[in-house]
Amino acid sequence: MGKAGCESPIALYHQAEGGDIAKAEQPPPGADLPYPNLASVPPAPQALTPAQAAAVQAQLAQAMAAPELPTSTPDPASGEALGGLMLPRSAPPEPDVPGVDWQGLPQPVTPVRPPPPPPSRRAALPDGPPVLLGFQPDSAILNAQGQEALKALAVARGGAAIRVGGFGDQAAMPDAAALTLAVRRARRIADALTAAGVPPGAITLVASAAGSGGFAQLVY
Repeated sequence: MGKAGCESPIALYHQAEGGDIAKAEQPPPGADLPYPNLASVPPAPQALTPAQAAAVQAQLAQAMAAPELPTSTPDPASGEALGGLMLPRSAPPEPDVPGVDWQGLPQPVTPVRPPPPPPSRRAALPDGPPVLLGFQPDSAILNAQGQEALKALAVARGGAAIRVGGFGDQAAMPDAAALTLAVRRARRIADALTAAGVPPGAITLVASAAGSGGFAQLVY
């Protein structure tokens, strides 16, 4: 097999194209140079003597004590501040136009806008009285009176939010179990309000292991 059979298609294409791309790859710069000799590294500079260090400190102190050059702000009316433009020192005189009385002309009046009225503040309404709710012992089952009271509260709430709370009979059970029961009772009250038409986003839940029963309260 000839030489052309051993070359890749890319190499054959480069040979056919000609030019610099067909030339052999050049070796990297410095490939023919010997390895560097670490012994040729220059030695570290010598430390300054105490006399030389004192002289350098004296020169630095003298340079820092030299007076600063005075700086001046160019006059805005001069050409230096405006690139050669000159501003007049005073206002130009009024033009002398025959038949025109400049003093009698009406002067422009800047309209004065009245301040905006203060925003009306709605008097904060006090929260409604809590509606106390009873449950069956050691359970989250509402009694009939509590269910009717929640239906009436849902009708009368308007746009107010409702705070719901449950208590867990801490005196009759351990703290963890009492708190779990309080959360269940609060959720049961919230479910009854949702069934009566109150949006879930308007209901806030609170729970406490102490106490007994539950409550619902309008919040304005």
